[in-house]
Amino acid sequence: MMGWPVLCLSVRQKQLLVIASLLLPSSAQRAFKISSTTCSLTADATSCQVASAGDAALQVAFTAGAATSLTLDMSSATTCSATGLFCPQVFMVNSDHSENTVKLSKCAFYKQADYSTHLLTYTFMNLGTAAFTVQDDHGVGRAVVPPGAIRECFCHCAGTCSTATNNRLYCLHISR
Repeated sequence: MMGWPVLCLSVRQKQLLVIASLLLPSSAQRAFKISSTTCSLTADATSCQVASAGDAALQVAFTAGAATSLTLDMSSATTCSATGLFCPQVFMVNSDHSENTVKLSKCAFYKQADYSTHLLTYTFMNLGTAAFTVQDDHGVGRAVVPPGAIRECFCHCAGTCSTATNNRLYCLHISR
């Protein structure tokens, strides 16, 4: 009977309880090995290095001083290998321009397999001095990540996931 007080809460209180449960530390710990190299971008790019064994946090440095984009196709072997290597799930971005973008194409793929039966989670950290935007295959900003901030996005695919526009990111925008 430990859960019975939750039934007495208003809808708004239940929503706040769910948000708090996402933000507060829990008994499970997620750990992501940081890539040993940094993907440095001086111009628009469609690839970074494939993660080494154990890497799941990709370091990305925008260094052009101008609007630059990184578009990663999550179904491609150049982004996410089908072998035993991990795929990027955390993006540690050093942004130097407020019009930089990180775009995830076909975000419902993991190790070149359709994971439409799952919600895939992607986390974006801004270690830089300027905000950057997170996009999906719809080409619109799903999240703006200001310096020092973190945004978490969930990928959902409705329909055939090999059709890029069926993949969509839903991002948390928590303000304090």
